Amino acid sequence: MDIATFTFIIHSFVALFVIIDPFGNVPIFITLLERFKESDRDLMIRRAIIFAAVTLIILTLTGNMIFELLDIKMYSFRIAGGILLLIISIEMLFGRKSRTEASEDIEEEKENISITPLAIPLLTGPGAITTGIVLFDNAENDINKIFLMINIVLIFLISYFILSKSNLIFRILGKTGTRVITRVMGLMLSAIAIQFILTGISEAVFDLGIVV
Repeated sequence: MDIATFTFIIHSFVALFVIIDPFGNVPIFITLLERFKESDRDLMIRRAIIFAAVTLIILTLTGNMIFELLDIKMYSFRIAGGILLLIISIEMLFGRKSRTEASEDIEEEKENISITPLAIPLLTGPGAITTGIVLFDNAENDINKIFLMINIVLIFLISYFILSKSNLIFRILGKTGTRVITRVMGLMLSAIAIQFILTGISEAVFDLGIVV
């Protein structure tokens, strides 16, 4: 293995790990899953990890082609993800039941939450997708591209280990503590959502050449 390949492996791993940020997602996962049983939470985290990993791999490999085919800009995807997170954060802040939470089919409800927002956009969001696509385009050879795919799988395996330990935090905090954290994280998530939207808008302004 030459120095360039080794450097690419380390760079791609660090970049994606920081963007996916499993440690930063632990409090948000706790607040979104606090009303489910421990066994259900573990299943939902596992589903979210698998769906997020598969989505990121597919979009890393084909992202440019798909977005060009549908004429979708990454900043549009970022703004949409921000709006989705903002709606969720408002529900968390005021303790309101979402349409998903009000579902009569608990299995459908668990699957829906695993996909959105746990997998997308919390784990595989605009930042992770953009980073994956850029890294794939910057890979100088097939070996680098293979290692990039390996890194994605490895990062999500580590993310599952980290997020699955959130059950310990549930037991320590209890219901009251978890609800307090829910309100705090709702505020934090709203800030993240606004940042997503503002970044998307600034990218759109730059791309469209709008003079402010």
